[in-house]
Amino acid sequence: MFAVTKSFIVHSSSIHLQRGSAFQPTSRLKLIFNTARSSHSSNDHDNRATSESSKEDVNVTFETASNDKQLIIQKGEILRSAMLKRGVSPHNGRSRLINCRGLGTCGTCAVEVTSNRSSSSSSSSNNDHDDDEAIAPRERNAKERLRLNFPPHGSDDQSSNLRLACQIQINDSVTIKKRTGFWGQNTDELAEEFESELWFGELEFILDDKSPSRKAE
Repeated sequence: MFAVTKSFIVHSSSIHLQRGSAFQPTSRLKLIFNTARSSHSSNDHDNRATSESSKEDVNVTFETASNDKQLIIQKGEILRSAMLKRGVSPHNGRSRLINCRGLGTCGTCAVEVTSNRSSSSSSSSNNDHDDDEAIAPRERNAKERLRLNFPPHGSDDQSSNLRLACQIQINDSVTIKKRTGFWGQNTDELAEEFESELWFGELEFILDDKSPSRKAE
């Protein structure tokens, strides 16, 4: 072991070098090390807490002619992706195969969506706030406006709550209704429930870049 012939102190590293002795860490160096280790542990805990809070679940009530089904989905998921992954389809019948896979052009995933929170609120201003929180974007985007105003959609009695499931994220408890017709365009009767069919596997979600699970990939 290397020994030092003259006693001196290296202040920059807080290490004492004494005659006839090896390098010895001072209590100050130990304190710095322990503080850093404690801080790292605290950061890990905070990161885990943040990660867990970002995985908050929300409830979706899916109403069809067959039944009412409760779906537990991850906050921020695209509705189409969330439904398909949980075994139910926003598409009717053969449109489960013949659709645009989330591009927003076919219109077959059209569903009526309402916030469950707004139904229990008496103030219209509060309703607006709740809807804004539950569904994003709150208003139809450009693709929705174009497709939902193009036949066979766009009838005079079309619900103002009709949205494209592939274009909206769900952030709070909502109720969705699926109407009859290949595009779900009819306004009077609820459609029967159809099981999801993932014909193309993970490619069914290739255009979904907003759901939390897709962002992490």
